Amino acid sequence: MHDGTQGNAMTEIALAMAMGFFSIMVLTALSMGVAPDPSKTIAAARVVKSDSGPARPGAIATRSDDVIVVFARGRFHDAKLQPLDPARVAADRRVILVVDPLLPMKEVLAARARIGATNLVVSTMDDKWRKAVSGLKSGLKR
Repeated sequence: MHDGTQGNAMTEIALAMAMGFFSIMVLTALSMGVAPDPSKTIAAARVVKSDSGPARPGAIATRSDDVIVVFARGRFHDAKLQPLDPARVAADRRVILVVDPLLPMKEVLAARARIGATNLVVSTMDDKWRKAVSGLKSGLKR
């Protein structure tokens, strides 16, 4: 007499394998058919080559049409240390952003980002500028 349990076990194994292969086939079809979302692109930062170290005196010659912006005590100032709105800085001219050399890089980059000029040079203050801005009051807004 034949016992049907061995036949049932083989049927169960075949069914399990068929379900596994079907699952793999469905996952493969879904992964090949999904296009990347174009709205989730990552903007890359523009990398500009720069030399490190202190600048030589007179290394950057200023031009008459340059705009000097001083960032001191959390506020923007013009070359005469009058308050200045960074949004009003001329975007078509070269802007020289003067910052304190002890200012953290995070604050320098935040100040740089608030100026909309495409031609922007970041420079550190010399002793004359540091003495001039030492009399300024601290700004509350950054």
